[in-house]
Amino acid sequence: MYNSVNRYHRYCWVVLGMACLTMITIMWGWQMLPALAYQLNPELGLSPTDFTLIFTAPVLVAIFSSLPGGALGDRYGIRAVVAVAVFIAAITGLLRAFTPGFTGLFVLMLVYGIAWGMVVPNLPKLVGVWFPPERSGLASGIYMGSMGIGGALGLFTAPLFSGWREAFIYTGLLTLIVAVLWTVFARSLPAGVAIDRPDIISGVKVGLKSRNIWLLAAMQFMIQGAILAYQGNLPQALTVIYSMSPEGAAGVSAVMTLGFVTGNLILPVVSDRIGLRKPFVFIGGLFGAAVLYFAWLAAPGPGVWILAYLGGTIVGGAPPVLFSVPAELDEIGEGCVGGASGIIVSSMNAGGFVLSALVTAPIVAAGTAAAYTTGFLVSMACLASIIIPAIFLTETGKRKRRMANGVTASDVK
Repeated sequence: MYNSVNRYHRYCWVVLGMACLTMITIMWGWQMLPALAYQLNPELGLSPTDFTLIFTAPVLVAIFSSLPGGALGDRYGIRAVVAVAVFIAAITGLLRAFTPGFTGLFVLMLVYGIAWGMVVPNLPKLVGVWFPPERSGLASGIYMGSMGIGGALGLFTAPLFSGWREAFIYTGLLTLIVAVLWTVFARSLPAGVAIDRPDIISGVKVGLKSRNIWLLAAMQFMIQGAILAYQGNLPQALTVIYSMSPEGAAGVSAVMTLGFVTGNLILPVVSDRIGLRKPFVFIGGLFGAAVLYFAWLAAPGPGVWILAYLGGTIVGGAPPVLFSVPAELDEIGEGCVGGASGIIVSSMNAGGFVLSALVTAPIVAAGTAAAYTTGFLVSMACLASIIIPAIFLTETGKRKRRMANGVTASDVK
């Protein structure tokens, strides 16, 4: 896809940096909710079910907003669509501070999910048009890592504010500043480059006809669902079963998140370097699932900390590698990456809801050690299952492409 070295210049890092800031601030405003639950629930009269609905509202909406979000990016350009999305996130983030109860906060988080669904599908397109293939894994890993950084900032900084209203005001204002910065400094395409801008549904149509897009969607469904199911229940399991302090249990989850960020940043670079994508999916699925399952079995000793970080690192390499693939597929084309990626992101968010809320939650509801062990085993089996669609996925790494063009493996640098 990236067919001219003359397209590549250093401004790509500015655009990527702006994209990372948008992801950090949007995730920050969202992922601070669990750390504010002890204030929100009594003050607004929220039940545990109410809070769960509020927290998962963006995921539910993103199932449906990701498809039009990516398609709009194909038609009108990344800059305009993401700008609208970040302004939506900033305004709704601010308005949360003035909500009087469940209904208002739930509706605002639903709108927040529209912004999330408009931004994420356009990130693979950004990488595809701004970065050469040998750096697409790195670029994908950086923006995926920024999601983890934003989530960690939300969890760690929320208790530092004087109250939940102040937390929403300050993060909303910060998101508003980032929205302005994106609008001013971001660009849809490198200077002098033109690509086709299909009608709104063309990218989705092209993606729906691609076997590879469906395989990618299935894998992201399993990854997102398995990790949310595992990480969402791990702190509670450690507290209930092993009497670990809430701070310690949250610390294990934070270490796992740190592992994700490490894997996001390092393993895609290795994938770029050796020129292959699929091996990192196999490694993330099989070895990552096994290590995370044994992390639970190692609790409450020091092994749970070590294995949580190691498992997070191994798994963390798979999502950005997979997000690199749509822009490298010949059947998609530059103009349709957003719509095709929207299919993947919709499936990813669906997995986050289905596997965590509908599959794992009933298993762990008993709150016993056996129930949690079974729940974690099921979620990690779902993660390991990504190796099945990965077998049939087209290899898009530069080594495979160059060998297909008659270049031997020894020629690949």
